Amino acid sequence: MQYSTTGAIIGLMMDDEASLILNGVEGRAPALLLVKGTTRCDIVEHEANLVALVNFDSVDDRGWPGEVDRAQVIATERARFDALRAMVRDVLKLASHCPDTLAQPNVIGSIEESILQAVDLAMAAASPAPEGKRLSLSHYLALIRKFDEFVAANAGRTLYSADVARQLGVSVRTLHNAVVAIRGMSMHRYMRLRRLWSVRQQLLRGNASQSIKAIALVNGFWHMGEFTAAYRDLFGETPQQTLSPDRKDPNCQP
Repeated sequence: MQYSTTGAIIGLMMDDEASLILNGVEGRAPALLLVKGTTRCDIVEHEANLVALVNFDSVDDRGWPGEVDRAQVIATERARFDALRAMVRDVLKLASHCPDTLAQPNVIGSIEESILQAVDLAMAAASPAPEGKRLSLSHYLALIRKFDEFVAANAGRTLYSADVARQLGVSVRTLHNAVVAIRGMSMHRYMRLRRLWSVRQQLLRGNASQSIKAIALVNGFWHMGEFTAAYRDLFGETPQQTLSPDRKDPNCQP
């Protein structure tokens, strides 16, 4: 097989019992197949249709390991591999059962961002940033303040990590490390919290011309079940309850 990409191709086994052999090296979950550039390689699949391949046109400055023009097996943490595999499975189900959703504005970009961030976490576990390359906390704090200002200035827009990092003049990996250091959570989780608050503000304004699904999609939530669960966990009520005209302000005394 010959692979060619301007960015990177990620391959993962969709079943724990499945495996493949790449240039004589066996790959099993939770390992990932990573191809950058153009390369020829010998791949043996013991069973067909159990390897998912995702091609990204560009992965600049994301800090992924691996050499250019080479196919490699990258070992990562089990939990992060499982999260990535679940994400890919959800995307395939959406494309199969609700193809019309993919035609909605920004949905494809939001899905790509979700997969990219899941791969980022898996790759960060596979190749932790050397301590010597980490910035000081004061630099991280200044970066996060700029990050927050940028997010606030672009409220209601779907933000992509590569675009945000480019605007701030840093790599995606550096921005992720800054969020972890200052906010104590991954950049993916932090941006999702910001997007959940944006949804809540729009629901509280009670815009009857937009459905809950439309508001969720505008804010980058394409998986409605996951969105509803995350919203309920954060705010203690469902999006429908927030939108209801009969809802009571929890800060008011009865």
